[in-house]
Amino acid sequence: MKKLKIGLLGLIQLNYRGNKQEVYNRSIEGLEALSKEMDFDFYYRKDFVVTKVDAIDAKKEMEREAVDLLLIQSTSFSSGFLIQELAQFSGYIGLWAVPESTKSGPLPLNSFCNMNLNMSELDRFMFYLNKDAKWFYGYPDDELFKRRFEVTVRALRAIKNIRGSKFLLVGGRAPGFDNLFYDPRVLKAKLDVSVEEMEFGDLKTRFFNQPIEKIKDTVKEIESKYVISDAYAQNTITKMATLINTIREIKAEGDYDGFAISCWPRFRAELGMVPCASYAFLSEEMNTTVCEGDIVSLISMKILEYIADYPAILMDMSDFDRQDNSIFLWHCGIGNKFYAKPGTLSLEKHFNPSPKDPEKGWLTMAPVTTMKFDDMPVTIARLSNNLDRYYVLTGEFFDSPSKPDYDGSRGWLGKLRFMDEDINALDLVNTIMINKLEHHFPIVKGTYDAEIIEFMNWLGFEPIKKVAYKDYYQK
Repeated sequence: MKKLKIGLLGLIQLNYRGNKQEVYNRSIEGLEALSKEMDFDFYYRKDFVVTKVDAIDAKKEMEREAVDLLLIQSTSFSSGFLIQELAQFSGYIGLWAVPESTKSGPLPLNSFCNMNLNMSELDRFMFYLNKDAKWFYGYPDDELFKRRFEVTVRALRAIKNIRGSKFLLVGGRAPGFDNLFYDPRVLKAKLDVSVEEMEFGDLKTRFFNQPIEKIKDTVKEIESKYVISDAYAQNTITKMATLINTIREIKAEGDYDGFAISCWPRFRAELGMVPCASYAFLSEEMNTTVCEGDIVSLISMKILEYIADYPAILMDMSDFDRQDNSIFLWHCGIGNKFYAKPGTLSLEKHFNPSPKDPEKGWLTMAPVTTMKFDDMPVTIARLSNNLDRYYVLTGEFFDSPSKPDYDGSRGWLGKLRFMDEDINALDLVNTIMINKLEHHFPIVKGTYDAEIIEFMNWLGFEPIKKVAYKDYYQK
C-alpha cells in the first residue's frame, strides 16, 4: 500500500507576542510521533511563512516534496495574502489552529481567528479555485485533533491508493446481473481507475496450462488452511489450486489490484467446479477477487481495504428481522478466515447443484468456503453503479441460536447505523429498495463510517439518504 505524505508549514505575523517557535516545534514533534503511529510520511518547512514571496516558495517546496496533504498551521495570526497563494497547492489542504498560550493579557497568537479568516477566504475570495479544506484544532496529542486527523489520514490514504489502480474483468458480467453494469469512462473520470478485460476462454487456456508441481504446492497450502468437510470438496481441491495459481500468474504479469470474474455458468459447464473457494483464498491474501463480474463492488471493497488496512468480503442481504432490527447477510461460499467464528470455516460442496445431466441427474459442485461470522463490528460501503452516489452502513455481527441459519457464508448484523445515524431494519430495507441499490454489500471489519464519508466528500460523491418506511408507494 502506498503511504500518505503529509506536509506542514506555519504562518505567522511578526508583531504577535506568543512564542511561535515553541508552538511550531511542539507541533512538529507531535506529528512525527503520529507519523509512526498512523504510518504516514512527514515533511515540514523549517522557516515560517511571513510574506507573499514566502508563500509562493513554500507552495513550490511542498509540491517538490510530493506532499499529499498540506497542513497550513496558523501558528499566529497572518495576512490573508498568504492563503491566497497556498490555496493553489495541487494536493489536499488542512487548516490548523492551536489554543492560546496564555490566559490573560495581550492575545499572544490569535491562531483560531486566522484559521477562520483563511477558511472564509477559500470560499468568499477564491471560489474560482474550487478548493476546500478541512479544519483542525489543538495539538497532535489532543483528543479532538488526533481523532479528526486519523479520519483524514485513512480517507486520503484510500484516495491515494485507489487513484491509478487497475482491475481485471474476466468473462464480463454473470448472465442476468445487468444491474452491475457500469460506465468505465465515468470510473476513469471520477476515480482515475481503469478496467482491463479478459475473455473467459483465455482464463480457461491458462487454467489448463498450469504446472503440475506448482498445483501440488498450492494443494498443500489449501489443506493446511481449511477443514475439508466432504468428499465432493476434497475431489475438487486440485481444481481450486489450479484456479488460484492461474489468478496469481495473471496478477504477477499485469500488476492488477483486483479481479472481478463471471463465476457462472461457465466454471460449472466447462471446468466442472465452482470458483467460490478460490476467490475466498485469493481475497485472504489481498488478491481481492469477486464473483459475478461486479467491478463496482470490487472497487468499493478496495476502498474499504485501503481505509482499514484489512481484507474485505462481499455478501448479499437475504433477510431482515423487525423484532431485533437485524439483517441477514449471506453468500454461497466465499467464507474468509478473517471473519469466521472459530470452528465454522470449512470447504464444502455448493448448496445448489448444477443443472440436470440426462445421464447423471443433478450435478453436485464444489468447492465453496462456508462459515459463520464471528461477533465483530463491521462497515459496509458501496458506490452505486451509476458512480454518482454512495452509502455507508455499520453494525455488529452476533450469533443467536434461535435465529434462522442457512448453508453458506452467513451472519446476522445488528446495532445498525446508516450514514452515521441509527436506523431500524425496516427503514434500512426501504431505503435500499426505494433507492434501487445493487444487491452486493462490501464489508470490512471495524467501524469506519467517518472515514468513508470523508473519502466520498473529498471526491464529490453524493450520499444516499434514509427513506423512512411508509405503507404507501414511495418514489
